[in-house]
Amino acid sequence: MLNGNPLNENTQRQYIKRLASVINSAIADEMIPSNPFMQIKPEDIPKGHSAEVCYLTIDEVRSLIETPCYYSNIKNGFLFSCFTGLRFSDVEALTWGKLQKDSEGNTFINFTQKKTQKWENLPVSREAMKFLPERGLASRDDLVFRFQSGGYINSIIKTWAKSAGINKKVTFHVARHTNATLLLSLEVPIETVSKILGHSDIKTTQIYAKSLTRASGMR
Repeated sequence: MLNGNPLNENTQRQYIKRLASVINSAIADEMIPSNPFMQIKPEDIPKGHSAEVCYLTIDEVRSLIETPCYYSNIKNGFLFSCFTGLRFSDVEALTWGKLQKDSEGNTFINFTQKKTQKWENLPVSREAMKFLPERGLASRDDLVFRFQSGGYINSIIKTWAKSAGINKKVTFHVARHTNATLLLSLEVPIETVSKILGHSDIKTTQIYAKSLTRASGMR
């Protein structure tokens, strides 16, 4: 119970995992002789469940493309993320110098993920390229997308999505979810999708696959 309200199973499971970590440390330091969790029956431990992932279908993405947004930089940045899987922090920090071409004319983004600090070499599809603004005289150190609305970005996206007839809680991060589910629906191998998204554990990518399976079962 928390403030008189029962905890959901996912929260219960998180608390148990933290407590188990403390107990394991206590056993290692010989502060307690044995693990009291061994007396708990497996069926009594909350199983938890995967949280629903909010993502857009390809038809909803098309609706957004066709729907005007007063802030074109936010619209283009969001759609660019839908087709690259970049997090908001990486889209926001994207400079022209990070966009590079190989000998065959293919475009890649060479960057270090803000969240994981892992270096990535991400291919950019032709569809994603459509949402890059004109470079003009911008230098290699200039930002590609100049977001000037700060914390209001998600509010702007929500209003834009509503105008497109989308009744979902759409935030910028939904674009990343959308990229994952679009790739999986096109039968791109989950290992490839995991690599594109920069996941350190494929189990994270499997969450999107499960969401697609559940959505298919509801049709």
